[in-house]
Amino acid sequence: DIVINGDGIPLAANNIHLDKGIIYSASPNPFNNKLEIKYGVFQEAKVSLFVYNIEGKIVAELDKQQLNPQKYEVIWEPESNLANGHYFIALKINDLQVDYMKVIRQ
Repeated sequence: DIVINGDGIPLAANNIHLDKGIIYSASPNPFNNKLEIKYGVFQEAKVSLFVYNIEGKIVAELDKQQLNPQKYEVIWEPESNLANGHYFIALKINDLQVDYMKVIRQ
């Protein structure tokens, strides 16, 4: 959300880095064996896509490469011994986290 005063001047923004990239969707959510993640990159950059557990530990590195501006898709098939629970997909552009999404494994 962006907060703008009566003169049209931005006062605050919750997602100030969404001009660099965004996670469009992660489905199905909740998921079991497979999760399809769609994301976009809006400038040529070093892009990383990670999955973190609720404790903040990386459980999967889904992508890490130099990418051009466009939409991308990746399929995550976690190990069968990965616990059910809440996970976070994080999109980093040039080592700056620009977006994240919570997903649930059941």
